[in-house]
Amino acid sequence: MKQAANERAEHLRAISRERLEALVLERAERDEGFALWLDARFAASVADEASALLDPVPFRRRAEALFASTGSGRHRHSWGERSAGIDEAALEQLIDEAEPLLATGRGAHALTILKPVASGLAAYWPENADWDETLHEFFPRLDQLIAQAALMDGVSQEARDNLADELADWQRELAEFGADDAFATAIAACMQGWDEPGLQATLAGLGQSWPPGGGSDPLDADLTRARLAALEAMGRGEHFLNLSRAAGFHCDHAVKLAQMGRVGEAVALAHVRLTSHGDLLRLVEVVASVGRVETAFDLAAWGLSRDGRDEGEENWHHRTGRAMLARWLREKAHEVGNRDMMFKATQVAFEESLAREDFRVAKKLVAPPDWPKLRELLLAALTAAPYAYERIEILLDEDLVADAVACIDLQETRFFSPRDPTLGRLAERALADHPDWVIVLAYRMADPIMSKGRSSRYDTAALWLGIAARAYKACGRSGQWLAYLDGLIEQHRRKHKLRPLLEELRRTAK
Repeated sequence: MKQAANERAEHLRAISRERLEALVLERAERDEGFALWLDARFAASVADEASALLDPVPFRRRAEALFASTGSGRHRHSWGERSAGIDEAALEQLIDEAEPLLATGRGAHALTILKPVASGLAAYWPENADWDETLHEFFPRLDQLIAQAALMDGVSQEARDNLADELADWQRELAEFGADDAFATAIAACMQGWDEPGLQATLAGLGQSWPPGGGSDPLDADLTRARLAALEAMGRGEHFLNLSRAAGFHCDHAVKLAQMGRVGEAVALAHVRLTSHGDLLRLVEVVASVGRVETAFDLAAWGLSRDGRDEGEENWHHRTGRAMLARWLREKAHEVGNRDMMFKATQVAFEESLAREDFRVAKKLVAPPDWPKLRELLLAALTAAPYAYERIEILLDEDLVADAVACIDLQETRFFSPRDPTLGRLAERALADHPDWVIVLAYRMADPIMSKGRSSRYDTAALWLGIAARAYKACGRSGQWLAYLDGLIEQHRRKHKLRPLLEELRRTAK
């Protein structure tokens, strides 16, 4: 795929402008979807001109085409009757066109793109709500982006009022199908704007908490996020700091401090307020990006030294965030040659993830003299873990076949899939030194398939029986294998798809 893309790029560089124009126009004439995409891309290109007006027509036509091309789902009665779904990648790409406009504070232009998408989705989704698996995930993103756009300079109060009415109409229809808060944040942003009581005082740094009184619900938090995003895009740094501090958005506040050059304040806040490793990672990346690399290293190392788990926080979330922070520090420490810090970060990254890739990276990055010690630590963590998805793969990579065998409880093989390639790899590697174990494992994998008549998996059963045959041969018991196989052939003689496979094993065993 990548090679084809590179070759295509070479061809495009070599072709003349006139020929390229002809090819594009030819495709546009034959493919309406491509033509609409092209028109939208051309219209979006005016984003480079802050004063240029954005033509709404190409975006409206593009959105209409995306939703119209799928047909109606109103008369579907089963999954098998579903028509082709929306091109969600194309829909996401259309929404993405608004991002550069939002980033530069041009909310009115962004709404030119976002409104027809929201309108089309609101009309389409009720007909398909019973069948939808992923399309509903666009609602939260559209809600937040529209809210952000509506709060920006250049969007009049009249425009906000009209937009609030449109959004409310769409939401009323969606509520009948379960999406009763699809545009709740955007509606609140349009109706309240920047005029909510006490908000201006908070922006000026006079408020102690936001919302006033300290109470907050999910809608308040989402609206605050939209306001912070709008303030960021409009370049109102001090207002951003005042609102984020009052609202308790500590990570956003610390990141903004760092971006404004107030790194010392950001780090001090992190030590007091940031408890999530994910938040710390976000901050250390910004601190490093403003040139304070050593400070970022120190902050990351401090974060890894802490448990960092809020009361009630899910363990998997904690482990993922800590692993990501450790990976960042591992890579950056390697770049600058900080051997000790890289060693520790590499150890933490694996201990949190127990991932094969982190083990491989550790082996690659750590200096050869340091590897034996680190390997011992990593394997100890792997062995001690109650669960590790890639435990067997790692042990086999390290040629620790006996340890891998010890990880498999032959009394609990129902938890393993006969089609698991790792289990097959382990069985093959264990043939020489653990043939009896392999025989039992192979039986446990093959027997349920044969006994329950799972004809679509008979080939898998035959593969496991072939492994059993090699295990019998390895321990000099081929006669027992032939006797067992003859018994299987007799037992399953009426299974016309299985019997030829068993007879082939018998033929090759002679």
